[in-house]
Amino acid sequence: MRSIFRDFTYDYFGILSYPKERWFDFWTSYREKHPRVLEEYMFKNNLDEEELSLSLDKLERREIDRLSHYWEIQGPIEKSRVLKELGKMSPQLHLEREDFVIHILGALGRQQHLIVPTSRGNVVMIDLLFCWKEGSIKDFSSVILAALKDFLEYSRVNVRHTMDSGKRSERFDLILDVIEREIKGRSFKEKMAMISKLLDKYVDYYNWTGFYLVNEERSLVLGPYVGEPTEHVKIAFGSGICGQAAETKKVFLVPDVSKENNYLSCSSKTKAEIVLPLIVDGKVIGELDIDSHLQNSFDRLDEEFLEKVCGLLIES
Repeated sequence: MRSIFRDFTYDYFGILSYPKERWFDFWTSYREKHPRVLEEYMFKNNLDEEELSLSLDKLERREIDRLSHYWEIQGPIEKSRVLKELGKMSPQLHLEREDFVIHILGALGRQQHLIVPTSRGNVVMIDLLFCWKEGSIKDFSSVILAALKDFLEYSRVNVRHTMDSGKRSERFDLILDVIEREIKGRSFKEKMAMISKLLDKYVDYYNWTGFYLVNEERSLVLGPYVGEPTEHVKIAFGSGICGQAAETKKVFLVPDVSKENNYLSCSSKTKAEIVLPLIVDGKVIGELDIDSHLQNSFDRLDEEFLEKVCGLLIES
């Protein structure tokens, strides 16, 4: 079997050699060793430098030290079990494609695993600290199997910008099925959060995905989102792309934001944007806002798909 399973926790446990007041410095060095994965981890968890610093302050040296001692003894045993399970799953995982690797890392204990697309394939990242906090580390094989099950679903559904329109359309339909299933029985706020998470996860060129809700002052207030933190937590009707969509009740699809005069920049990385108002009984109650790091990334297929997503949110 090719090497698809690697343990990088020795990099993480280097945090114990730093005094607590320098853990941010450690993370900076740690991120340089695993840039793509840890940047994505921060992105998925809405962490800027300030929030990262606060999260690191909340970590306990004693807990990480206990985890280090546990993994030193049990890690080799657990990894041996995982390799046996991977051997059994070899045909199902299509290892000959060499399109993924599993990396065990430590992070902030925010989520069990994360799928990270890279230029050389996908990384399925396992956060060992999360597993320790949740107690799932004692059945580590189940952690890996759950992550791989999620990756197989991701591979079946994921939409890439390079796909032809037929394939994208097919996969948009699959994502709609997933969204409809996952938001069932949830509150409106929970539905928005879940939709943001699923759109970000399954469409590789949706690089900031979130909702704004209208308040009594006819302003748009930031709701659930996935992506880099934004300074635009409140937007007046008519201001920027979001404000214009709310004012006109129309979808705004912007292929190149640099050509827009009335544009509120959230990130220098943003090249294109699409905004869809949420309308109930003729009244705008909010909107779905998506940014992309690619110019001309949104087209009519995206618009039709996202209109259906908004329909599921409002009608379900």
